Amino acid sequence: MSTLPFPLRKKHKTDKRWDWKRRGMIFVDDDHFEYIYNEYIHETHCDLCNKLFTKSQDRQLDHDHETGEIRNIVCNKCNQHRKDYNRKKTNTGYDNIRKVKDTQYKTGYCFAIQIFRDGKYIINTKRNTLEKAIICRDEFIKNNPGIYT
Repeated sequence: MSTLPFPLRKKHKTDKRWDWKRRGMIFVDDDHFEYIYNEYIHETHCDLCNKLFTKSQDRQLDHDHETGEIRNIVCNKCNQHRKDYNRKKTNTGYDNIRKVKDTQYKTGYCFAIQIFRDGKYIINTKRNTLEKAIICRDEFIKNNPGIYT
């Protein structure tokens, strides 16, 4: 692990530490962070599909969203395929439903139902109330059990 596959910004290490902690990743101590960071900056291929990283932004530090435990250094696609990727809570407290500004609605906002897989939205629609958004999301999940896993 001598040469880096990509050039790093001046404050890359500091920025990554802050970003990873903000995203809920847990480091046991400074030595653990140093180890993970060194693995991350030297990694050239996805741990899961072996895809070559062609630029620094291709790499993701994958972690369990419930425990914060770090799992792998992966490509964007493999990171999105993890079951817990879209299970994050949103500003409504409901999975896959966000409150967004929208001047087309009388209230000035609506509730967006968005489920993202394989680089595309498999559902991206809006409802004027949270209750209607929950019903829409739940119907989609019920009618598409193989897609939403």
